[in-house]
Amino acid sequence: AASAVRRRAHNAGHRGMGCVLSSERSADDFGADSRTMLARPKPRVLGVIPARYNSRRFAGKPLALLGGKPLVMHVYRNACQAKCLDACVVATDDDRIAKTVRDNGGEVIMTDAACETSLERCLEVVRRLRRRGSGGKKGTCTAAAGEFDVVVCIDADEPFVQPHHIETVADLVVNSDAVVGTLVRRGLDEEDVASADTVKVVTDNRDYALLFSREPVPRTGSSAYDPNVAYKVRVGIQACGTDFLETYASLPGRDGDKENASPTRLKSGDAATMIPSCEPPDEPEQCRVVFAGYEIKVDVVESTFVPGVKTPEDLRHLNAGLAAGLVNDLRLTLLAA
Repeated sequence: AASAVRRRAHNAGHRGMGCVLSSERSADDFGADSRTMLARPKPRVLGVIPARYNSRRFAGKPLALLGGKPLVMHVYRNACQAKCLDACVVATDDDRIAKTVRDNGGEVIMTDAACETSLERCLEVVRRLRRRGSGGKKGTCTAAAGEFDVVVCIDADEPFVQPHHIETVADLVVNSDAVVGTLVRRGLDEEDVASADTVKVVTDNRDYALLFSREPVPRTGSSAYDPNVAYKVRVGIQACGTDFLETYASLPGRDGDKENASPTRLKSGDAATMIPSCEPPDEPEQCRVVFAGYEIKVDVVESTFVPGVKTPEDLRHLNAGLAAGLVNDLRLTLLAA
């Protein structure tokens, strides 16, 4: 009971940061009750791009070339255009990635190879910047981490994440009770939904996450895939308060108690939906947050969003699409840069 109270307090604590990060509207547009909220100092937001070389599914992926440029640099340049970010860094444990980013004018923080998840790597960045101290300017990593209220974590394999996506996911944390915010896209087809390379999300009617799974969920009846279900696939971007990162590191992870897990029964229309409440060892990191009772707010990106690069085949497909003019190069803003 005490832990549940702490979780509710932690969730509710984020309401104190409320303001509008990405809107150009004035206080009058929100009414008198919102003028106090808008008068509060704008939360400082740090963008972190975790980039790991030794990926099991695609080794060296951050340095793989899309349209002649490394994936990680597409992500970095797009992120730096987000108006809500006060600073943006690439977090890596690999010298090759670090050199590529620095040679292209980017900022790098070296992190420990023992980090298992993106949020763990973000926490190490925050700790290192806190130790570094000193004031800084937009676009550099010299600002004291203690000044940051929110971290936006953008996966290094999401070259089609645009600045407005970053602003949207930061708003999810700043303006809701959730401790984490993330984005989803619609599942494309059965292959997309069934793939273990994509993380599927089940939400409630308030758009808070109930489950993250590499399995095709929700399930209706005995069928693993139902074309009538609007499947949600997570996009590799999430945001959270910097204070929650310390909490996250203390939550039970992959070594937690799985033996006593029981299925969670949900209702989807008239059909009962069975979903597993625990995941295999390759669980999405968001499971750790949800299983501990914290809230993750979810928003859906536009239908034209191009999925990220999970496998070498994805990269070959996208490069072929770019060469043939089948992928709108306006979505990949760096190709002409």
